[in-house]
Amino acid sequence: MKIQLRPSELNRLLDQAPHSVRWLSLDCFDTLVWRDTAIPADVFADLPFPGGAMEPRRRAEGAARHAAKLFRDSFEVSIEEIHERLRPGGDVAGSIAQELAAEAKHCFGFAPVQQLIRDAKARGLGVIIVSDTYLDEAQLRALIASATGEDIGAMIDRVFPSSAYGVNKSDGLFGPVLEALGAAPEEVLHVGDNHGADQVAPDELGINTVHLLQFDETAKTRLRLEAAVSTMLHPQVRVTCPTFQPHRPLVSMRRESGAAFALGHDVLGPLLRAYAGWLRDEQAAIAEQTGRMTHLLFLLRDGFLPAEVFEALFPDSTIQRVEISRQTAASAGMIDEDAVRGRLLHEGMRSTVEVLARQFQFKQGELAKLKLDAPGNDPDFVETVLRPETMGQIIYRSTKFADRLIAHLKRAGVGEGDAVVFADLGYHGSVQDKVTPMLQARMGLHVAGRYLLLREEQPTGLDKQGLFDSRHYDFRTLDALCDPIAVVEQLSTIAQGSVVDYKWDGTPVRKSAGIKAIQSATRSRVQAGAVAFAAASAGLPGDADAWRMAAGAALARLLFLPTEPELDVLRCFDHDVNLGTERVVPLVDADAALAGLKSRGLPYLMHAERIYIPGEIRGHGLALNLSMLTWRRFGLEITTGDMSGTPMRLPVILADAQGETLIEIDAHPTHDGYYAMAIPTGAGRFTAAVRWGAALDCVQIESARFHVVETFGMTDGISVPAPVLHDGMEAIADGLFRCAGPAALTMVPPPQLKRETDVLLHIVFRPVVRRDGAADVKQAA
Repeated sequence: MKIQLRPSELNRLLDQAPHSVRWLSLDCFDTLVWRDTAIPADVFADLPFPGGAMEPRRRAEGAARHAAKLFRDSFEVSIEEIHERLRPGGDVAGSIAQELAAEAKHCFGFAPVQQLIRDAKARGLGVIIVSDTYLDEAQLRALIASATGEDIGAMIDRVFPSSAYGVNKSDGLFGPVLEALGAAPEEVLHVGDNHGADQVAPDELGINTVHLLQFDETAKTRLRLEAAVSTMLHPQVRVTCPTFQPHRPLVSMRRESGAAFALGHDVLGPLLRAYAGWLRDEQAAIAEQTGRMTHLLFLLRDGFLPAEVFEALFPDSTIQRVEISRQTAASAGMIDEDAVRGRLLHEGMRSTVEVLARQFQFKQGELAKLKLDAPGNDPDFVETVLRPETMGQIIYRSTKFADRLIAHLKRAGVGEGDAVVFADLGYHGSVQDKVTPMLQARMGLHVAGRYLLLREEQPTGLDKQGLFDSRHYDFRTLDALCDPIAVVEQLSTIAQGSVVDYKWDGTPVRKSAGIKAIQSATRSRVQAGAVAFAAASAGLPGDADAWRMAAGAALARLLFLPTEPELDVLRCFDHDVNLGTERVVPLVDADAALAGLKSRGLPYLMHAERIYIPGEIRGHGLALNLSMLTWRRFGLEITTGDMSGTPMRLPVILADAQGETLIEIDAHPTHDGYYAMAIPTGAGRFTAAVRWGAALDCVQIESARFHVVETFGMTDGISVPAPVLHDGMEAIADGLFRCAGPAALTMVPPPQLKRETDVLLHIVFRPVVRRDGAADVKQAA
């Protein structure tokens, strides 16, 4: 028997085993005993050591094994030999005790293998442990009992550590095992996670083997990248703190392989499970502090999946889902003139007149008199709002709107004088800001906000906290996490329109959803995966801090280092902006990202106003994503010039009615072999001619556009396509040209301007064959 199994299939193993089997043999680490860390060496971070113990501990082990090989022809060593090198002349026994305590702290029994032991005993089989380890038998038995419980420990008949036999599994440990048992190879069934040590080596002796496949390849990649991201987010990780991954057992037990389900199960499941556990603790703390009936209210739409996960994790809890959008909160929150003025002050620069006017509940005829696309701080609009008659109208309408919102809360069981906890993804808590004064004045409520991610742009003094907030991360990190957070919003929301009003009895009035059927179906599979994870996660290891750190790494990894299967899931998504408008934008626009990379490179793209730039550039290699994460995480003061490589210089002719001049322009590398050059053409005065043939034998011209100088570099800068005329340029393919000789050029006449303003010509191209190498290339062809 020689097979491979996933952990979820172990319950059928003994039914498949040959009748000759009398012994169940198990690997120890990562088979029976798992750790709540990313790699085994993470445990060493708990050891007290200046600068962190992980590297010194690994080096001490390497030195001990090298000495053992040199002087006794064996790589096997004891933990005592390792710590003698780690603490030369120091308290070796104390150091060993610290490591064993750290292992006991982080180790736990893997439930499917524990059940396999119980099943084996019920069938009358003996159970042994065969492990490559520097621990001796007593130390290993003690650790197994600590991790799995005394009952499982007592079911293990024999323990064979490699340190006791001077040989590991791959080099022959199974020989002494068979001899000690007095067993024939066919009487043993061995299960382990290492293909070479646990399957190839025992199989050569005729032992029945099962290779335990812990994770599929996508899950392996996710976990590895999560560990890498955790070290970037948390300065203490792998110095004084391990890389926590308490979700590993359930990730390995996932039965469905579909990309959408796996994304929900392996990523959103651990993230929202950590949030749910924290929410429950916070609700209890607020109830104790205030002495009031405390309601946990999940704000739809984005609070939908967090609510589902919470109920799956805590099925006996009582929660409510309420529908309060930023728009309805704003409409209900104009309790006085100060509130109206505050809205103009805080949102006038980033909202349009239309958005604010709808929040102020202007009627259709009133809207028709306004410049709806003007900025919200437009002087005419501000003057209109501040008129006494308009102000009174806004406050009156807001009071009536608040009546309906209060009725909505009462439908959820909220009573006068209670406490409410708004639960939502975050990220500033705008709903809480807008309705808290009204709810305090009208209902006497204590209003708290507990968000997945909190980054207050301006301090409010309200009762707000986040699973991730400034207590855990600096503002640069919080800003970085907030940039592409729409990914989590779209995966967490419910497939219904946003609430825009309420009926007199509090029933929500929604706008139409307008979301594609394929998006809703995909999201449902993602959410099913997250709920399945939560429902099965009650017995997982790790305390609240371990889960928070693991969840932070999972979130940042998804946002900045997505995998290709995840991007396949997300490409069908549009993002609903939800500010009282019908605007939706694609979540992933890879074509636009590529154009931006070619045109200006990564530094420019990082400031583009799109939804999920890390997902858009992921196909161009991990280096770009790591650069973006590093830049945003640490707030690096690096300019576009710093990122540029060595420029190439091209001759350019500038001509007008008075004559012409020859200048040289530097073209700077952008991405994938492309270069960009900016040619000043004055106020539409000069014709520009780029002499490609002077430097290139073959060139690919990607684009040519005129830009207004004063807006060049802005994401909404003004530009138009530039007409081009080629001379001495043989078209090979679309945009690809062979230069007939040194005089080959592209000429661009000046644009027709309606007002006098300085413009520049921006050309993006790729040098395919440089002139110095043209002859060699032709000869090779």
